[in-house]
Amino acid sequence: MARPKSSGLPKAEEERLRLTQLLDVAAEVFFEMGYEAASTAEIAARAHSSKRALYSRFASKEELFMAVIDHRTAKIADKVTVLFQEERPIRETLLEVARELLRSLLSEEHTALMRLVYTQALQFPKAAQYMTERGPDRGIVKLAAHLKKQVTRGTLTLNDSQVAAQHFAGLLVGDLVHRAMLGLEIPHSQRQFETRAELAVDAFLKIYGRS
Repeated sequence: MARPKSSGLPKAEEERLRLTQLLDVAAEVFFEMGYEAASTAEIAARAHSSKRALYSRFASKEELFMAVIDHRTAKIADKVTVLFQEERPIRETLLEVARELLRSLLSEEHTALMRLVYTQALQFPKAAQYMTERGPDRGIVKLAAHLKKQVTRGTLTLNDSQVAAQHFAGLLVGDLVHRAMLGLEIPHSQRQFETRAELAVDAFLKIYGRS
């Protein structure tokens, strides 16, 4: 990766950009070499940095890996959160959420991250726990909050928004992430994603929607 050039941005924004680029490089190295084989020296070299500068940000390789997890999962969460803020009919919102989740969760980058965390789960359980908290758990909480608002607006009928959110995720994703991590065939085309999203949303609304 080329050394970041001065963008004329405020110092805080420039620093955020440099951190993002460093985390992207770190993810690239982890995915390519595996967690154990990846070294901070290799990451620093590819990021056109020094080990000293790297360690000024992250005290260890473990801490850097956790930051990569947070960075990657936050990007998905941010995309979905924006969709919840838009005022649209419930079916339209859920369809957009479903499409975005399928694109993000089944992407090569996310699949590679999940596979890496799973292979390290026994040796590095803290990373597995963090991935769960920052990924699926955070997503369920945000979806549950949106569903709860829909109940007050009279568009949904449910007693437990957390359980309903889990039902939605199960209808949508099912075993797709598991199959993707194993390298098995999964839907890839836009039409297949659209069909999967529509079936999941319509099944969810048949259970929880208010006529």
